[in-house]
Amino acid sequence: MVVRNIFYFYLFIVLFLFSCSNGKKAGPDKPNVLFVYVDDLGYGDPGCYNPGSKIPTPNIDKLAAEGMVFTDAHAAASICGPSRYGLLTGRYSWRKPGGLGNGKAYDECKIEKGRKTIADMFREEGYNTAQIGKWGLRNNYKQALKDPDRIPDPDSITPLDFDFSKPIDAPNTRGFDYSFTMVMLAEMRNGKMQKNDKWFFENGYPYPKGSTPDPANFDWENCLPELAKKGTEYINVYGEKQEGKAFNIDRSKPFFLYFDPHVPHEPIVPTKEFLGSSGAGKYGDFVVELDHYIGELIKALKDNGLYEHTIVIFASDNGAEGTAYNRILKYRHYSNGNLRGAKRDVWEGGHRVPLIIKWPGKTKAGTKCNTPICFTDLFATFADHFNYTHDNKTAPDSYSFLKLLSEPEGEFHRPPIIHHTNRGVMAIRDGDWLYIDAPTGMDNPEPEWFRKERGVIPSDSPVELFNLKDDLQETRNIANERPDKVRELKDKLLMIMKEKK
Repeated sequence: MVVRNIFYFYLFIVLFLFSCSNGKKAGPDKPNVLFVYVDDLGYGDPGCYNPGSKIPTPNIDKLAAEGMVFTDAHAAASICGPSRYGLLTGRYSWRKPGGLGNGKAYDECKIEKGRKTIADMFREEGYNTAQIGKWGLRNNYKQALKDPDRIPDPDSITPLDFDFSKPIDAPNTRGFDYSFTMVMLAEMRNGKMQKNDKWFFENGYPYPKGSTPDPANFDWENCLPELAKKGTEYINVYGEKQEGKAFNIDRSKPFFLYFDPHVPHEPIVPTKEFLGSSGAGKYGDFVVELDHYIGELIKALKDNGLYEHTIVIFASDNGAEGTAYNRILKYRHYSNGNLRGAKRDVWEGGHRVPLIIKWPGKTKAGTKCNTPICFTDLFATFADHFNYTHDNKTAPDSYSFLKLLSEPEGEFHRPPIIHHTNRGVMAIRDGDWLYIDAPTGMDNPEPEWFRKERGVIPSDSPVELFNLKDDLQETRNIANERPDKVRELKDKLLMIMKEKK
């Protein structure tokens, strides 16, 4: 009897250690997190947001059916870099000098040294942290220049000006243990800066290890498959199907994987396998390919027994590019659904984007939340969950919506959300009201035929005011009818902008 009891005791110990080693140590308090943050996907692209979408997105739709869909979620900006800055820091990018747009090709990392990121918080909470994808916040270029006194200049810079034995990184100095990043190495050719000149860097060094970057010949068509491969390899480490050394993974810890691919940002380059898979041209095919690889990441979670221990978040960094208008004409596909505006605009289509959260133990399958939130709020939401304390300079524009995950119709008393364009047009969302401190929220040219199709009523007001509850498509500017509301919202906007955070 004693021998049998000892046998069962050791069997229990072995099973316990195995469960820790394959990532199942992650539990309700410290679940794994897979955050998929895609690039330029419109509110109306996924089928779960737009029943009339011409793009099949079965994996995104299934995730929506298993989690919570947010119908009024907003990127921190309507353009890539500032949006990502707001998400990762919990702070509006316009609060810092030069924070309105993406900046120049060889600017240093847009997240200031010493500013805490959401990845820093996860790491302090005992997580492995990884970034795989676009990044989009520039890198620490100067430290790798052969001439350290030279400031990188896209008019003359070439890869030969860098010492690639020194890291060109940013994610690894902003809270991430591991990074696999598309680094810009742009040159001027024929008088134009080549924005598509990129190369993969792993933890700050050219990939594959020891390779010499050839950014002019970057393989864009293979880019998404390569990123997805790295993402699934990272997850597979927790099932002991992959060596963990390259990823700096301690299997006893849960993971925060920030997977931020460049898709469906231009260039639109779906692989041959996906050509013709949608009813919205190559753009639609590219989204189908993206959906496929999201499915592969989720499959890796399931294959390794991690899915029920993992929060899965899906979101887009801003609305669809202005080329979305062409898809309406050619395919009758509305990338921004029933919203007005596109990327860079402060109308809703520029920043109201898909957000889906599946959080085991918190979100119920097939639920919706109609409360407005901003992606700066994700920092405070996780901090609330962890009981993580920080100073008032950390994530100053972030407000926890943790209670909404279990009570989607509950109260969330969030201060107004601030929107902006990269040319400095500011807007404020307060409840059902949207005030734009300019004659128009447009940054992209909006076609006249689209205005007529939507029934937009011309206005001579120097500012715009919409009640989104009554007019979600922003067709009727009522600023002249409600000068009291204009004054109220303008005062709130100016007060928030003057705050030093």
